[in-house]
Parts: sequence; structure tokens; C-alpha cells
Amino acid sequence: MAEKLVPVVCPWCSVGCRFYAVSANGYIRRIEFDYDHPTIANRGKLCPKGVASYQFINSPQRLKRPLRRVGEKGEGKFEEISWEEAYRIIAEKIKEIKETYGPEAIAFLGSEKITLEENYLVHKLSKAIGTNHLDFPGRYCQYSNSPARTMIFGSAAATNPFEDIAKAELIIIWGHNPAETAPVMFGQYIEKALDNGAEMVVIDPRSTRGHKYASLHLKPYPGTDLAVALAMLNVVVGEELYDKEFVQERTTGFDQLKESVKDYTPEWAEEISGVPAEHIRKAARLIATKRTAFFVNEGMNQHINGLNTAMAIADLIAITGNIGKEGVWSGVIPGAQCGYCVAMTGVAPNKLPTGKLVSDEAARKELERLWGFPIPDWVGFDLTTMVREIGNKIHMMYVVGGNIAKSMPNSGWVREQLKKLDFLVVQDIFPTETAAYADIVLPAAAWFEKTGTAISFERRVQRTYKAAEAPGEAKPDWLIIVELAKELGLGEYFKYSHPDEILREINKVIPVFKGATPEYLAEHLEGCFFPCSEPGEGTKVLFKNGFKTADGKAHLQPVSWREPPETPDEEYPFWLTNFRLVGQWHTGSMTFKSPSLKKRWPEEYVMINPKDAKKLGIKTGDLVKVSSRRGSVLVRAEVTEHIREGVIAMPFHWQVNFLTLDEIHEKTKMAEMKAVAAKVEKVEE
Repeated sequence: MAEKLVPVVCPWCSVGCRFYAVSANGYIRRIEFDYDHPTIANRGKLCPKGVASYQFINSPQRLKRPLRRVGEKGEGKFEEISWEEAYRIIAEKIKEIKETYGPEAIAFLGSEKITLEENYLVHKLSKAIGTNHLDFPGRYCQYSNSPARTMIFGSAAATNPFEDIAKAELIIIWGHNPAETAPVMFGQYIEKALDNGAEMVVIDPRSTRGHKYASLHLKPYPGTDLAVALAMLNVVVGEELYDKEFVQERTTGFDQLKESVKDYTPEWAEEISGVPAEHIRKAARLIATKRTAFFVNEGMNQHINGLNTAMAIADLIAITGNIGKEGVWSGVIPGAQCGYCVAMTGVAPNKLPTGKLVSDEAARKELERLWGFPIPDWVGFDLTTMVREIGNKIHMMYVVGGNIAKSMPNSGWVREQLKKLDFLVVQDIFPTETAAYADIVLPAAAWFEKTGTAISFERRVQRTYKAAEAPGEAKPDWLIIVELAKELGLGEYFKYSHPDEILREINKVIPVFKGATPEYLAEHLEGCFFPCSEPGEGTKVLFKNGFKTADGKAHLQPVSWREPPETPDEEYPFWLTNFRLVGQWHTGSMTFKSPSLKKRWPEEYVMINPKDAKKLGIKTGDLVKVSSRRGSVLVRAEVTEHIREGVIAMPFHWQVNFLTLDEIHEKTKMAEMKAVAAKVEKVEE
């Protein structure tokens, strides 16, 4: 059979790289770089994961047929069953739980690893069943920065296209490592800015791959970024470096902000964070006097005080006027290629897919008119609360494309909770750690095995196309949901035979995607920037003339200091944090199945400063036990100057969440995942 070039979007990070899959007879033989569309984000470049992007789909460990649990939960013992039986069992269990406990006993999880269309259907099915217990694992990614930016700007979305990064005069990389987690964006745009004369400031307790470009590297202790941000505000406000015209004309709340930060001097912040006061002053003055692109990610987000830090940074962006114009950049940076797909379809306990709240009666009525069935008006549970309520208010969970047994903090506790579920459905491409606790496992088609829509973190909406056949009886996630809906007697609301039909409904239901039609996206592989009101009329730069608030102004928020929930002590003397590797991704469910990636990045380790290692008698390669109050793991040590004294760090992709803390912020429900107390002990082999 002749080879054909199939245009696809990369299935890993949210940069939105495009390439061609060379497909023949239902298999991908290789990839070819896309140089045909010079306006796309990657302009033909790919990172190591992109080059190896399709390897995992050929793994012999792929799920091929529906499975029913035959052993104890957690043992992973299953037997194959037919799709008809799987649908029947699930439908009967949903009906049984609804009759016994009500629909509010059922919870759904969408995923940043599935398409826009599929997340839309997950949301629609949950509402059709009658539950608002709806969330996704990305709760632990951007749920500090996203609500903070929404409070201040009315929208959390990225402000500018990537091309504007190259025009910036200053690059701030805060709790982010784009040289590894978004290397193509780093190389194509951040390095271009540096070549054009921009300066770079890195704020991270580790020396990342990009820190060598920085003129200034601030190394706060984990969980103390807030002190640094408050002190920067103190400097900009106290030295009157803020953009007075912008503050006067385009913001509200400046006086309250000024009062809230008056005592947070750089000297105060140095005592808490360990960052020299003069470095904080220098960074603040640079931000106030240069066009600045801010890259803020999990290192700032994944803390209980992350909301306060994100508000402080957004305040800083606003008062320095680094928004609403060319040559600046800020926004949320999802960890996966479809983080915006799940967020923009309202997969959250309090949202409708239209972007309105479930408590908005007029918005509910309009959606009921479009969908044809009643929508519950109560606010559901977020992911953490869902898991905490298992065995109490939550009796069933339906997990699509998520591996919460490994990705959630305090993994040991999460797994014990999953055992208590009356019924768990996991829909995925591999038998993950979460699938081991399922009653029914449904085999899904992988990213290259279906057509759908992806959205990058520059707000670029693109279509990706089917390039390979799914193994065995695996089906696309959208088709599984459609067929299950029919078994539930809801088929009249799910009359779809192709993703194009779903996208056309999205065009009608979600205003910002009105112009992102399947026809337009097929003809324009470079896609469009949402909001996209008509085909070809995307919005590249947000907030040029006003913000998405009621009065069109940025609502500055007063911010105060908040302690991390756990700090080092005599028993656990180190700060433990975690990070991402360029060749691994999330919980490894796909990268561990990619031979070239597994070979180059085979195992986890713990970074420890030479001074700390000397005190403990530890050398590089030694087996050590890393412990917190939640548990212990065995890893190899890497003694390196790339971590500051008093801090240890582990890659996220393996076992670190057995050590992390599940305490959460009362509003955002963000957990403390990057600042916990730990100890390190050498293990004799």
C-alpha cells in the first residue's frame, strides 16, 4: 500500500508542534518534519519526545479489549469481555447507583490527553447522567495561576502568540523549565529573544537547562516564591517604578495593593526565601523597565500558597504594563497538548461548557435548550474532594485518560481510597496504576489513531488526523462515550458518527470556537487563535483595549504572606521538590513504552547538593532512601551543584508522589506538591 502523509499535532506538551506521520496500511512507519506551514509554532523543529512520538502506540502492552476485574482491587487481575457486556455492566451500575444514592454519587474525570471533542462529550455525558462531580487531573497543574489571572484580568488565557516572545526585552522564567518541558518553544522563541539582546531572570531552587542563559538566577527555598513576589511588588510600588498611566487608566484596586505589600521588603523576603535582597531589587527593576515575557509554571503553581503567588505575579504584570501589547507574554501553560481542550469545555465542578457557571440559571436554561435535557444546578466536587469522599458521598468514578493513582499527591493514600469505590471505570490506552483498581477497563484509541482538535498554550486551535489503526478492539474515546450513552438510553442526545459532527456542535455551544469549524481547520493546518468568532478571524493579542472584567479594567488584588504547610525540621531537615525531564512525560504511561526515550532516561534519582551529601556520606550513584511523613522510596543519588543547599529534588515521573502532601488550598483545591519536608539516608547494598 502506498505511503501517505497525515498531518498530526504532537501528543506531548502544549506547544502544539505539527509534523507529518508517514502512514501505510494502518501503521506509522516514520515521521516527516512539516516545513510547509511556516506560521505554526515549531516551524519544522521537534524535541526528543516529538521525534519518538509514535513509538508508544506500537507497544505490546496496549489495551486491546475490554476487561473485567476478577481479583482484588489493586492486583490488576482481569478477564477479557465483549464491548456489549462492558457497556451493559457499566450502564447497569450507573442506574443502580443513581437509584440507591442519586446521581451525585457518580464522578467523572476528563483529560488533557484527549481531544477537544472528547472532553466536550465527557462533560455532556456527566450532565446527562445528572452529576456535576466533574474535574480533570490538570487541577494540580494550573489551578493557582488560572484563578488568579481570571480574578485580575477576567481570563487566564495566554496573552500573545509565541512570535511576540522574540520581541521581549526581558524573559522571566519562574518555577518553569521550558528548555526541557517545552524545548521547541524555548529554542524557537526564547533563544531568539536572547539573540536579539533580551535578558533572562530564572527563579527556581534548581539550576535548570536554561539557567545558563540567565543574567540573574534567584534560588528561593521551595514554597517561598510568594515572599519573593511580594518583595518585588514592594520595590516596584515603593520606588514608584510602576506604569502610572496604565495603572490610572486600566486598573482598579491599586491603593489596596500598595497597602498590602508595604511591609514586604526585600530584606524580609531574604530571611524567608534565602534569595539576596539585592537580587530581588534588581529583578523587580528589570521587570518595571523592560518589555517582559513571563513563563510561570508548576514550580510556582503547585503550592498551597500558589494562588497568592500567582496573584502577586499577575499584579506585577499589570502595574508594570506588561500586558495588552506586542513584545510581552504571560498566561497559563498546561502540561499536556490538550490542557486548553479540557479547560475550555468547562470540565470543572462549577462550570458549563459555555464558560458560564452552573449556578447561572439563564446560562443553564440556554444550554438545556441546546442539549435537550435538564442540567443540575449544584456545584460538584473537585478531584481532591472526590477522592476524599470515596466511601461516603462518592460511590462510582469514571476516569478517562488519567492516572490519578500516580499523579495525585500522597499516592499511597489515593490508592487506598480507590479500593473503597463501589465501581470504577478506567478508559485508557495502557493498563495504568489507576486501571489496576478498576472494575471495568475500556481500551481507547491513542492520539494518532483518531481525528480531533487540539489547542496549544498560545491559544492556537488545530486539527490532528488519524494516521494509524487502533490495536485489537480499541476505540476512540468519543465513540466509546457515544456507544455508552446509547446503552444508558441517552442516544438521542449523542447522535454523532464522526468528530466533525461534535466540533460543529461545539461551534454552536462554545462562543470562542464559533469560527474553528472542521472545514476551516482542514483547509488551514496552522489553525486559528481563540477567541475565533468567524473562520479566519482569530485573536492573536488579548487585552489590547480592555480586560474581560465587568468594567474592562484589571482588578488588582491585595496579597499577603502565607506559610507553606510543612517546613523542614530536625527529623526531616530537607526541602523536597520535583521537576520534569525532557525525555519523560507525566506519569510515564506513554514515555515508559517508548523504547528510545526509556533508553535515554531510564530511571529516577534524587539531586542533592555536595555540601549536604558530604555531611551524609553520600556519593553519586549511591542507593539512598528518601522519606517524608507519607512514605519512603529508594533511588540513586546524584550529587550536584545544580540544587541549592538544604533542598533535594526528584523527577516527577516515577515515585515522588508517595512523598508529597495532599493538604489543599481551601478555594483552589491546589495541593502542596513541591515543598515538603524530607530526609535522605544512605542504604547499604
